[in-house]
Amino acid sequence: MKLVGDFLSRFQNLTPPNDALKVAVAKAVTAIAGVPVRKNDITLSNGVAFVRCSSIAKSTILVKRSAVLEEIFHTLPKARDSVRDIR
Repeated sequence: MKLVGDFLSRFQNLTPPNDALKVAVAKAVTAIAGVPVRKNDITLSNGVAFVRCSSIAKSTILVKRSAVLEEIFHTLPKARDSVRDIR
């Protein structure tokens, strides 16, 4: 007889669906804006990706927002439904 822990162990490695979005946003911001961002610094809420960084880095991201969003949409075409702005 198998234990419940053995059954649940296969679900430990599942990631939430917005994890791929966070990774895509982090890569795009790092590549386009030149601001090093980790996926843990990004929060998704109501279609807006909030990036935790310094005010100077946020200004750089806002200036290059259209290029960053274009890169995200090129990487993940389904992201158009989920992310509409970066702040």
